[in-house]
Amino acid sequence: MQGEIVKVGIGRGKGHEPMGYRPFICLSNELVSRYANIAVFAPISSTERQYPFYIPLESGLETNGVVMLDQLITIDYNARGAVYVETVSEPFLESLLETVVLVFQKD
Repeated sequence: MQGEIVKVGIGRGKGHEPMGYRPFICLSNELVSRYANIAVFAPISSTERQYPFYIPLESGLETNGVVMLDQLITIDYNARGAVYVETVSEPFLESLLETVVLVFQKD
């Protein structure tokens, strides 16, 4: 599941939260989903805003947009009926994982 892009409906968000039926990319590893039927995802948006934690998707994918690494969400992908779209390359996934840790570093 890690590195897969899925489409999921998550309902109405508040403020700047992601909402509606949209693509997400799975960032958590197999261990999380194997035991809990949940995974940690980052939403993918078509926004054109420039922001250090908005990473453009690699070329050659069906899905376009930016991965929003500052808006992580835990999703029960089975309960929400996630639909598989595609999988990103291993180097791209690794770059996302290297960048997302910055969200959690102490100031």
